Amino acid sequence: MTEKQIKQVKAQLPEGETLNRMYRSYEGDIRVISRDRKGNEHRYTARLNADMSVTLISM
Repeated sequence: MTEKQIKQVKAQLPEGETLNRMYRSYEGDIRVISRDRKGNEHRYTARLNADMSVTLISM
C-alpha cells in the first residue's frame, strides 16, 4: 500500500481507534487490525477500489 492509501485507512477508522498493523492474508486480502482506547482489537478488510482508493469493511 502507498502512503496515501495508508492515510485513507487511518482516516476511516472510528474515533478513538489507532492503526496497530496491516498484513496480506492467505486469501489475498489486506487485513487491518486496530485498537481502541480500552485495548480491544478490531479487524477490517481493506478493499482497493477502481480508482485505487481504499474502503474498510468490518469483519
